[in-house]
Amino acid sequence: MPVTKSKRKQVNGLIRGVKVLAFGMVLAAMGFIGLLWFARPDTSEVEKRSLTPFPEVTWASFWDGSFFKEVDTWYADTFPLREGLISGSDWLKNHYGLRGDQIVTMGEAQVADEIPADGTETKPEIDITPAEPLEDGTITELGEMQGGIYITNNSAYGLYYFVQSGADTMAATMNKIYADHKDKIDLYVMVAPMSSSVMLDKSVIDDMGCSDERETINYLFDQMDEGIHKVNVVENMRIHNAEYLYFRTDHHWTQLGAYYAYQVFCKEKGIYPKDLKEYTPVEYPGFLGTYYANTKSPALAGNPDTVVTYTPLGTNDMGYIGQDGQYRDWTIITDVTGWAASGLYGAFVGGDRPLSMVHNPNVTDGSAVMVVKDSYGNAFVPWLVDQYEYIYWVDYRYTSNTISQMVEEYNVQDVIFEMQSYNSTSDKAAARYAAIGQ
Repeated sequence: MPVTKSKRKQVNGLIRGVKVLAFGMVLAAMGFIGLLWFARPDTSEVEKRSLTPFPEVTWASFWDGSFFKEVDTWYADTFPLREGLISGSDWLKNHYGLRGDQIVTMGEAQVADEIPADGTETKPEIDITPAEPLEDGTITELGEMQGGIYITNNSAYGLYYFVQSGADTMAATMNKIYADHKDKIDLYVMVAPMSSSVMLDKSVIDDMGCSDERETINYLFDQMDEGIHKVNVVENMRIHNAEYLYFRTDHHWTQLGAYYAYQVFCKEKGIYPKDLKEYTPVEYPGFLGTYYANTKSPALAGNPDTVVTYTPLGTNDMGYIGQDGQYRDWTIITDVTGWAASGLYGAFVGGDRPLSMVHNPNVTDGSAVMVVKDSYGNAFVPWLVDQYEYIYWVDYRYTSNTISQMVEEYNVQDVIFEMQSYNSTSDKAAARYAAIGQ
């Protein structure tokens, strides 16, 4: 029996009514959720940041309208259930169609400078202006993730782009620090390569227009004074690249990866590294790090990392001075059972602090080392504990301590500058290192 025109109109009207009702119910539900003041989050676990606080009311901001704009930003940024909504949105986007390898750009697209073939021919004289000393509680805006992220086979790799001006500035900075302190300390410089240069074939890196960090490190070290100890860890790590050296979902190396860097340091210093077999590994599964936070990739979410820790033999006790200037006792390797999936890298040395310290009672020769580090150093420092009696470390982004102060107060004989590849060719990072090198 044919459907009449009037019947068809009735059916279409009913369908439209259902759609309008459903849409209205969704709006009402979202409006109700938005009124749940107590359910508004103040931090984002997925994005690893603090969310916008409710703005302070002032006469000026009220009358010029900026207060209401800030309220709009706060309302949107702290909406209840935002983490689930963001994850759901990203899930939908990632299921629009089949995807193979991905390149996720971080900020503006970058073009690498050409790495000079022989860095020994040019040692530019650069006037280094140290960064202003940090006040207590100050946090600089220097980061460690730039360029882009390459995702393939359920693993992410950071993409590195060489910047010659930054490399020249950093080399000049290290040369000045060495010249100023060579009579009192032995200076070591270690560049921590990103996973792409250790784990991927050079042809893959070249195809993406990225820089080879082996060439970068060779160029950087060629610019440095012969008296500086260059700890070039890349080749030793590539020998072991079938092992779990880097996290798949995070930009850091694992503590095992840092161990192979520690081996190279010991060779440069002329000491024997501890055998890995002497340590007992402890596993913390379910780690989803910075690469996942920046891509929300289902491939990474389905392939979380395991943080594996190795506690020093001599002691697991340490202390640190926080950004509030207060001293706290802590542990070198912390049990992070039950921590959030994004925070498991915090198992190492209490994270990034202005000043941290360890006394190993099993070593009694008065040896002392200072490590100036970025967050890659967190997994590296524990390996030094069984080599020195005293270990001190500062994060270059947060500290106001200087080498001169540390040498005088703690009788430091060795200073290790550890830096991730991007920091090694950064003018801003060089200025911060120069300030610490005073």
